[in-house]
Amino acid sequence: MKKTITALSLVAALFTASTIPAASATPAAPELPAACAGLVTDLAGKLTKVVSSLLPIPNVAAVTPLIGDLLNLVTALQGSGCLPTPPVSVPGVPLPAKAVEYSGPVDQCLPVVLNLISSIAGLGGTILGAASGGLPDVGKLTGILTTLLKTVTDLLQKCGLPAPPGGLPALPVPLPVEKG
Repeated sequence: MKKTITALSLVAALFTASTIPAASATPAAPELPAACAGLVTDLAGKLTKVVSSLLPIPNVAAVTPLIGDLLNLVTALQGSGCLPTPPVSVPGVPLPAKAVEYSGPVDQCLPVVLNLISSIAGLGGTILGAASGGLPDVGKLTGILTTLLKTVTDLLQKCGLPAPPGGLPALPVPLPVEKG
C-alpha cells in the first residue's frame, strides 16, 4: 500500500509539474516579417492623404488614385506575410506567390482584413460614383472614413501589426457638415 501511495504521489507531482507551466505560459507572439513596419507606415501615409483630400472639401481627382494604392498596400501586406489572405474557392485560379505565410491569429485577423477591403471598396464606390459629376456627400464620406480608420485601428491590434510612427490620421474636428 505504501508503494502505491508513493507511486501515485510521484505521478501526481510529475503531472502537476508538466501541466501547470504549460497552462500558465503565454504563447509567444509570432515575429512579423521586417517589411510589415514599412508597409504599415505607408498605409498610414496614404490614409493621411485620403483624409486630407476628402475633408473638409472633397477633391475627387486627388483621392481617386489613392483607392488603388490602399488596395495594393493590403495586397502587399498579405504577400509579405503581415496579414492573412482570404481563402479562395475558385478552382483553376492560380494564387499569387507569397514571400512569407502569415503566422498570426487568423481567426481574429481575417475578419478585420475583410472589413478593411470592404471599407476601401465602399470608399472607392462613393468616390468613383461622384467622379462622374458632382461632389460626393460629405456626411457619407465622413461615415466611411470613420469606419475605415476604426478598421485600421482594429487591424493593428488584432493582427499584431506595429503602430506607425506618428499614429494613424484623425478626422478634422469639428467634422464638416454638408450644407443643403
